[in-house]
Amino acid sequence: MAVRLSRVAAAWRERAGRPTPTVAPMVGLLAVVVLGVALRSLRLQQLGDFDFDEVAAVWYARSLPLDIIAAIAAAPFEHPPLYYVALHYWSTWFGEHEPLVRWLSVPFGVLLIPATYQLARMYLRPWPSVFAAGVVAASPMLVFFSREARMYAAAALFGTLALWLFERAMRRGRPRDWLWLALTIVVGAYVDYTAALAVVAMNLALPWRFGRQRRRVLVFLAIELACLAAALPWVLLARGVQDSLPAFGTGSLGWGLVREIAASAWLDVFAGDAAVRGGGRAGSFAASVLGMLTVAGVVGALVRRTADLLLAKVATVLAFLVVLLIFDKDYQSRYLLPAIPALAILAAVPLHLIPRRVWTVAPIAVVVVAALAGPVYASRAYYDDYRRGDYRSITSTIENLARPRRPGRDEGKFRDAVVLAGPWQGWYWRHYFPGFLDKVDVWFLPDEVPPAVSAKEVNTKLERAAQNHRRLWVVLAGLEQADPDGHVERWLTSQWQARSEVYRNGVLQLYMTNVLDLVDRRGGVKLDEDFHIDLIQYSGARSDQSPREAGDGMRFTVFIRALQPVDYDLRLRVWLRTPSGVIYAKDLYAQDRVLRRTSQWQPGERHQLRTALWIPAEAEPGTYQAFIAFLRPDDRPLTAVGRLARIDHPGVDYLWLGPVDILPPSIPMASEAGVRERLGGPIR
Repeated sequence: MAVRLSRVAAAWRERAGRPTPTVAPMVGLLAVVVLGVALRSLRLQQLGDFDFDEVAAVWYARSLPLDIIAAIAAAPFEHPPLYYVALHYWSTWFGEHEPLVRWLSVPFGVLLIPATYQLARMYLRPWPSVFAAGVVAASPMLVFFSREARMYAAAALFGTLALWLFERAMRRGRPRDWLWLALTIVVGAYVDYTAALAVVAMNLALPWRFGRQRRRVLVFLAIELACLAAALPWVLLARGVQDSLPAFGTGSLGWGLVREIAASAWLDVFAGDAAVRGGGRAGSFAASVLGMLTVAGVVGALVRRTADLLLAKVATVLAFLVVLLIFDKDYQSRYLLPAIPALAILAAVPLHLIPRRVWTVAPIAVVVVAALAGPVYASRAYYDDYRRGDYRSITSTIENLARPRRPGRDEGKFRDAVVLAGPWQGWYWRHYFPGFLDKVDVWFLPDEVPPAVSAKEVNTKLERAAQNHRRLWVVLAGLEQADPDGHVERWLTSQWQARSEVYRNGVLQLYMTNVLDLVDRRGGVKLDEDFHIDLIQYSGARSDQSPREAGDGMRFTVFIRALQPVDYDLRLRVWLRTPSGVIYAKDLYAQDRVLRRTSQWQPGERHQLRTALWIPAEAEPGTYQAFIAFLRPDDRPLTAVGRLARIDHPGVDYLWLGPVDILPPSIPMASEAGVRERLGGPIR
């Protein structure tokens, strides 16, 4: 009797599409989940500041739920509101500290591992299903987005759960299965539009199901209509989505772009985005192993006519990527994120087709280990010193080094100004520098995106800023959308750049504006037979003005004329030598106001080359000496012959301009080294 009952139970499980699992695969799945938890929680405390998307999510989440829905509905290219509403309650309870906010995504990323296992069990034996779950647990891309304060991990989870519930409902047909499927589809659609890609995949798979599961196909269509009705209020409310539709067709989708994306997409999917995978061959090797397994799995699925739903999901994600490119969206690896669980299951198909005992054979064991451990090794730098964002470093540098108006000096020039060139920087700025109004003035370029900033807006705002401020701090970020034509960069060439530092979240620059305090060095100097200089101006010592202060930029202007066409790009090197022999130096390419370098100049053209040299606040006081040299690309200096400021130059490698008197700052200023030690410095 007991034997008969066990046979009946086994037959029932077989009919339900769920072969009886053994204990060992469950232990393996538990180990894989533990691995996923470890990878997603490792160094989460040291991941750094928010990036642009994360800080936008935090700022949306600060509002009440109804206000969140209203704001999201009006924003173009925005996501549905459910994640922001959930983040509102999460941050209300736990605060807005970066690690705590990111922890909201971790459970979604961890739950995706057993969800992938459950979906894989619809097609594979237990151990190959554990392998698929292991690929998801170790996936650098899934780990990355499971630690980000965005909705992408949750969308991947709901999309995978929807596929599993669809497959289970089509096989079992129980009312509760259909109910759970409908609930998952609706919740996923309100989390992120990419979760709805699973529904598209289900529809693509229906023709292969209609013959043998006609009744259940009709039930699904009814469920689908009900889900569409539940999502319809948001579709009608979201004006931002409607306003985004005119962008369709503005993108350029050619074979060159397709080849470029394909060349990096397979690495992104299997070895992680370029931001997290290290150099070397480890990433290519891991991606090659998983890629070959996936291709073999696709072939096996086609031959055996199984896993049509997984193939449809991969095809849907690729089609979604094409649609985004047609909307003129730049390629981002996260667009392929929803396909990774399906690809992981397809990669496990070859292991399903071979007997389990063969898994212990050395070649097969090496493939399995490489597929699971390879991506983790390829992205090992991500678990070591990677930082997600560093906007706090940008704002702290400005906060500590910005100057107020100096009494008795710079009449008509007020305190430092900050120009935020790039969309959404206002959220970033207010989040990491809430007290900025007491320190600096802020100008936005543009005020809103879209549309992109115009040349008129740039010139009007920045001319006013230059008239009212002696120094402009400029933060450049997201200029592909804010200023694709480079109006800001062209205007800035008319000023004196004292600093330029690249951070993860943007480029921080400092420009000196037109203050009439320069010392003239007139005359005539020929640089080989290529260029002629008749005037150099610099922030030198003047008897009618007080000395300069440290923690500021020393300006240089060179009036130069091309004597003949040249085939190289000239470089300038300016430097100051302190009384103790310390050198502060800077190199830059000679380029005109429209960013043309000397290889593009015509004979007779006269240009002004402007730059500034930063002297840190902790620099020693005293009388410095100023120099300038003109270099070829191989660092060989051009020989200067002539007379400048009553000084003869019979054939020298550099020009001495004169003294510069430096005093300590008249206002308290922090040590730059101390600021960088506390918060980290620029990437370069």
